[in-house]
Amino acid sequence: MSEVSRRAFSGALLSAPVLAPQERPPAAAAVVELPPWRTAPAGGDGFQFPGPPSPRTRWVVPGPPRKYFAEWLPALFERTIELAEWNGKEPALRWIFTGPHGGFTVEAGAGKVRLAVRYYDSPGLSKVPPVAPRPGRHPEGLFEESSVSFRGDLKAITVVADHRLTVRVLLNGLEALSSRAAPDVNRHQLAVDSEQGVLRGRLLPAMVQTASVTVEESVRFQEMLGWGGTTTPPAFGELSPEGVREWWRAIAEYNLLLHREYPTGALLNREMTNWDRASDASPHYYGDNFPNCETTNFEYMKRIRRLGGKVIFEFWELPPWAKVRDSEGKLTQAPEMGAYVEAMVNYCRVSREKTGAAPEIVGIQNEVEQPAETWRRMAPALRRGLDDAGFRATKIHMHNPAMSSGGVAAGKAFREDAAVWKTIDYAASNLYDYQSHFYDPDGFDAALSQLRDATSGKPFLAVELCVNNGSFQSPAYRVAFAMGQLYHKVLTHLDACGVMYCWTLLNVVQPSYGWTRTLFVPDPERGFRPTASSHQLRVFGAFSRRVRAGMWRVRAASGNPDILSTAFRDAAGKRTLILLNRSVRAQKVALGWPGARFTHLETVDAQHENSVETWNGGAEVSVGPGAIVTLTNVELGKLAEDAERA
Repeated sequence: MSEVSRRAFSGALLSAPVLAPQERPPAAAAVVELPPWRTAPAGGDGFQFPGPPSPRTRWVVPGPPRKYFAEWLPALFERTIELAEWNGKEPALRWIFTGPHGGFTVEAGAGKVRLAVRYYDSPGLSKVPPVAPRPGRHPEGLFEESSVSFRGDLKAITVVADHRLTVRVLLNGLEALSSRAAPDVNRHQLAVDSEQGVLRGRLLPAMVQTASVTVEESVRFQEMLGWGGTTTPPAFGELSPEGVREWWRAIAEYNLLLHREYPTGALLNREMTNWDRASDASPHYYGDNFPNCETTNFEYMKRIRRLGGKVIFEFWELPPWAKVRDSEGKLTQAPEMGAYVEAMVNYCRVSREKTGAAPEIVGIQNEVEQPAETWRRMAPALRRGLDDAGFRATKIHMHNPAMSSGGVAAGKAFREDAAVWKTIDYAASNLYDYQSHFYDPDGFDAALSQLRDATSGKPFLAVELCVNNGSFQSPAYRVAFAMGQLYHKVLTHLDACGVMYCWTLLNVVQPSYGWTRTLFVPDPERGFRPTASSHQLRVFGAFSRRVRAGMWRVRAASGNPDILSTAFRDAAGKRTLILLNRSVRAQKVALGWPGARFTHLETVDAQHENSVETWNGGAEVSVGPGAIVTLTNVELGKLAEDAERA
């Protein structure tokens, strides 16, 4: 990452340990020898410079003449311009890609090609290095640039924006430049500087491929517990009355019925009477935030259960009186076992008194490192405490480390003692190390396989997934799409029965924290209604909305490694097939699911937010590059009339 990049993303705090630096791709060769180019078949969108002069004398578009391409680009794409004629005195071509927050430009001419990534969505960028002489009417800052010289006859330039959050530039089909710092783009145009001479060519048509997916219902995997995350009481408390009604409609529609409690820990008093005291909420580590979490709302849990949901409770930091002090009297992270169990059981007891039920699941502890011996003591002690207090139906999930490697170590630690392993009902781990594989998502598969081996025999709960690396703290669809690949992998590699985003609703004062940490934020500019924080909601919803609790996953095999397919059904004949296209080309996918009758097609991409249409029952479906298509006969969740009025 360049020094500019480091400055732009400095100061970010992570809930998990800081990730290892990303490895950079090999540096481009000093001079690229261009291979010959085979002319493509006829067709495409032609261009020629110079074009006819503009009759305008005022408000002329600044800079050189342009060619504007009418299409809206998908999130992932491959586009090629073929140059039929290029002569004159060093004409310089600029292929300009623009998006909502920034873009990139490919410059070619005089035997050299340059790739420059820029952002232009904040006046603050007026004080960072510009891409070129600074624009007069908008802020613009250079994020990353690279260049390469070439020898030979340049006949084609290809730009690829792929699922690895990478932009690549190919010359005559040979890769010459790449950048890992690419914002979403959706439009493109050409500009040519030339005092004399001609540049003539065409934009080649986008290619379409065919693929197939086959589903075998006889091969059955995990049964789903559900989807959800943590709704913080301070955030929920900010919603207006109409905002609250919208929230419950969203909870039902997006099927976010697993509510993970993140309660008072460090501030829990010894009497344990302040679980739900609003004034004891704590500001989290998101910049200059106000108190936004670590308290409880029992009324919220009652409402979740009325919708058919479940509650999962877990401490992060233990209260001081539940920790061991060292020989010098300083607090450690080690639990004082009796006090720890007392606090866990008290929460279950108070929850039963105020909501009518204890949590369905409790976790041992969130993201705290302990020696293996300590974990092996905590699990049986917690099980005994719950049983003795009459909470035998409350299940326990393994403590969830921040990274998959910690989950592997934890699984091995628990399995070393069969009696201890028996007390665990669900395996669990956070997977923040996936972010170190955003540029190579399949490179994370080995870590997931190790985690599965270490926890096999127990259903897996992905209790906390989100993006917390400042380098990816962006509202970009491509970042959300990277997480979509993780949801598929968690379901298919780990057989996860429950998947939870870190936060479902969180109040932040600096919006970049909301973009990737939470699915919704309370929006003060819309009357304190819940608003999707970024594209993360639609991508999570592509999986959650049509896969209900009680459905089980069945085998889905794709003939294309870039079509990730996940299939579910239930005993009543409800079926859902999720197709994620991570290739740069549209795919016509032949469907092979005997007996399946779908009624709805739902599309997610950069332009569609869980868009629903009636399915025509065809034998194939088109999936755009970077899109997720869900075929289903499962109806969306809705509130009953009495719930709407509540």
